[in-house]
Amino acid sequence: MNTLACMLVPMQNLAKRSLARLYLLLVILMFYSVAGVAQEAATEPEFVEVFFRLDAGKLAPLERETAAIQGKASGFIVMNTKATSEFSGAKSPVRFNSDQPLDFVVRSALASSAVDPNTLYVLRKLNSKKKSRELVIMAGKFSPLGGSTTTDLSQGALPVTFARYGASSIKMTTGPLPPGEYAVSRLYGQTAFCFGVD
Repeated sequence: MNTLACMLVPMQNLAKRSLARLYLLLVILMFYSVAGVAQEAATEPEFVEVFFRLDAGKLAPLERETAAIQGKASGFIVMNTKATSEFSGAKSPVRFNSDQPLDFVVRSALASSAVDPNTLYVLRKLNSKKKSRELVIMAGKFSPLGGSTTTDLSQGALPVTFARYGASSIKMTTGPLPPGEYAVSRLYGQTAFCFGVD
């Protein structure tokens, strides 16, 4: 019986050491997995309401422009009017290929809320002119007998999908776009982040 007890004591010590090693190994694995998740965290914009193109996990800046609101009228007895948001330059210096879907990221104070991003952000097609790009926001017609105006703040809006990105940002995705000039912005904002597609 003493021989059996003598054999059990070393086996119990061996089992305790094995459990201790297993526990230590689990703690080390958990530490590295948490560190790995932290390293794989999404790269987000530093400032709120600044759009970037997301390309292979990296943020690429877009052309930041502030719109100048222009009003124009033409005609003699029948007057045509329009108001536009104009951006300087006929083309954006930031260019992308037309054969690829595009992802954009914006840090938003509302990223973790239940607010629908479609009510906040928009991708628009701009009309290219000789020296500027424009977006018609109001058009009207007046005559001696009366007049009317139409305001369309969703003018030029294109279909996009939204998803949360990282801890504080929203990702906007669109399919391949035809060649032209575009801008992403807040729905009612004057600051836009422009780019072109070739």
